[in-house]
Amino acid sequence: MTWKASPRLPGSPPAVWAAFARQAAWKDWVIVVLLCLNALTIVAGARLARREPDVVLVAPDGKSTYLPREIAGDALTRFLTEQRQLPSDVTVVHFTRDFLQLVLAINSSTVEGAWSDALSLMSQALRERVSADAAAKKLIEAYRAAKVRTILSIDAIELVEKTSALLHVRARVTRKIGGMLVASEAPTANEQLVVELVERIVPRTSARPDGLEVVELRIGPIGAAQPAAVGARNAP
Repeated sequence: MTWKASPRLPGSPPAVWAAFARQAAWKDWVIVVLLCLNALTIVAGARLARREPDVVLVAPDGKSTYLPREIAGDALTRFLTEQRQLPSDVTVVHFTRDFLQLVLAINSSTVEGAWSDALSLMSQALRERVSADAAAKKLIEAYRAAKVRTILSIDAIELVEKTSALLHVRARVTRKIGGMLVASEAPTANEQLVVELVERIVPRTSARPDGLEVVELRIGPIGAAQPAAVGARNAP
């Protein structure tokens, strides 16, 4: 019986290990190719994300006209960019509701936090004026000691006038004030008020997510000839 000499060199790894090594090298190249494809996909997605959308013009009768951005023109593009930053009517109503709840729906247990949040939605000039008036009248202390709770019903919110920077908003509300410790649901006071607000459009930030702040506030009873000025009645 004759033995055939192995073609492998002395000290070389067995054939099975050599096969594993070749397979591992092939997998490494597959991983490199997949990583390159992923990188190309990310670059293509980023370029598409940076591309400005096309424009659709909607006529008053509801008819829509599609305009590719290439022919929309710089003036129209700038106008649409500015419009995207403006608060919508829904945003104005939402902002106004939140502000009225903070200012007028006073509960003795939460008056300090609510009043602080309401001041944060005002312009600096109005905030300083209202804070000084409230401090002089000791309104926060009075409400805290009164042990009252308030239920505010917002009956209507109307956008009276709008300019490029300011909004005149009028709200009609019903405020029911009762004692916190009274078991009965019947309110001890019932007021119907009209609230005149001037809201300014500001850049959207974390402090101004709605892009609005209150620069003037007037509160008075419904039916009055002229609402009371802030300095005369900035009520909580």
